[in-house]
Amino acid sequence: MTGVGYSQPVISNPVLGYKLDPGEPGIPSGAPASQSILRVLNQEIANYLDFKKEAAEQGGFIISGGIYLDLRKRGSFLAAVAGKTKVWIYVPKQNERLGSGETVRETEQGGSDQDIRKSKIQQKIDELYRKLAYEKDPLEREKLSEQIIMLTMAMNALMFGMKMPEFLIGMLLNTVV
Repeated sequence: MTGVGYSQPVISNPVLGYKLDPGEPGIPSGAPASQSILRVLNQEIANYLDFKKEAAEQGGFIISGGIYLDLRKRGSFLAAVAGKTKVWIYVPKQNERLGSGETVRETEQGGSDQDIRKSKIQQKIDELYRKLAYEKDPLEREKLSEQIIMLTMAMNALMFGMKMPEFLIGMLLNTVV
């Protein structure tokens, strides 16, 4: 299609420069805007894995976290101009949580936190037993019975001192009806 007033679309793909944090491993050279999301996401995933490794070395685990990208239009593309990885690490038998270079004191002791989890699970079990008493449908009764068994196993694990990650308990409580 050639004609008067017709022009080819202009695609602009500028090279974006990146700065790494001091001492942070990675590729500091620039990347075209079209590849910037992959570059920044790759760097932030590497940071997340470093945090996970650090937590494992200390005998802990990541209880929460996320990767955040600052996306902006650069040239013709939506590009990642910055990234941030934030994690909260829990190390059992310590009274502090570590998160992306910060230290935050816990407000509760580990034992009382476990008691709170036990009470939440027990409340959910009691609620399921009440639903089971009134349920007529055999399929629903079977489903409720399975959920009660699953939560009872979680309760027994907590009572015998097994360490259950907070996210696992949350998943159990959220998946039951």
